Amino acid sequence: MNSLLEKNIRFATGRTPGLNKAVLAARLANIRWPVSLKARVCEVTVNSACNNRCLFCYAEPGSFANGPEPSLEEIFKALYTGRRQGCWIAAVIGGEPTLRGDIDKVASFARKAGYSCIKLCTNGARLADPAYAKRMAAAGFNMFDVSLHGHNAALHDRLVGVPGAFDKAVRAMRNVRELGRETGTNLVVNALNYKHFPKFMDFAYNGLGVNYFNIIYGHYRGVMACNEKLLRVNISKTLPYIVKGMEVFKKSGVPALNRVLVNFTPCLLPRHMNLLADWESDISEGDPLMPADGAVVNMAEMKNLQSCKPASCARCALDRRCRGFDAEYIKLAGGREFKPLARAPRSFAVKTLFEI
Repeated sequence: MNSLLEKNIRFATGRTPGLNKAVLAARLANIRWPVSLKARVCEVTVNSACNNRCLFCYAEPGSFANGPEPSLEEIFKALYTGRRQGCWIAAVIGGEPTLRGDIDKVASFARKAGYSCIKLCTNGARLADPAYAKRMAAAGFNMFDVSLHGHNAALHDRLVGVPGAFDKAVRAMRNVRELGRETGTNLVVNALNYKHFPKFMDFAYNGLGVNYFNIIYGHYRGVMACNEKLLRVNISKTLPYIVKGMEVFKKSGVPALNRVLVNFTPCLLPRHMNLLADWESDISEGDPLMPADGAVVNMAEMKNLQSCKPASCARCALDRRCRGFDAEYIKLAGGREFKPLARAPRSFAVKTLFEI
């Protein structure tokens, strides 16, 4: 067993006594960075082009062909800025990043800049080719976030608008695992898939070996705003299914390795607050984000501007700490689902390696 893996296991078992060490070792085997580090992410958008047509995309309709694409110099500058700010994860996003012919140069630069985790966020279509997956791993990518929006082909393919997309995404994940690289996934919660979420978690975690999840309640902007009548479900209706899906970590005997739930607030899931990502308003903790236009912004500050709070939030114990919820959703659904918390939660239903 290598020294980094041993350190990661010691850290995990020290934080959460009683873990299944054999299962934990298997889950941590492909992680090439200390799990004791709090995630600091420099997210760079390398293009607008995409070969999927997702119903829930937050990009504007028509931007897939005509949107901006930053130069390599702009991308390298953003990654350098991230390292200076203490980021150790480089998240390469799009559009669909693999449509760039020079994406391997981005990974190579990030590796030389000193990022521990270099993550490619992709729909997996090109990674279904084992030779291409091997090339991306050799370039420096050591985590692959392959988006998966359902537990079967019928659901996933309908949501992403491309027949056969599910099979390619699954092949991509298996190719990555065979190369000894870490796998993550993103799922956008919407009216078509939320009731199937527990099946999705079982398939992704137990069937595909996915360790890192971004479970995102959809943003009603861009294409998703155009499909709002088809896709919108009140977030409160999704919560029982989300909670049931999170049970996969308990049953495995291994904690979640990251904050899993994106665009959820503590008042919605107070007993799962340790799994909530990106809900805090403090811009001093904001990581750098480079949109496709090449500008670098503070992610927390940007999300603060996109959010708002119902009047009742003023009575919440976490009011000063929480940014609220997406303004577009509040306009559509109102704020009655967001109930003020009398006190900050202390007990959590699912443990992670990290504290709030």
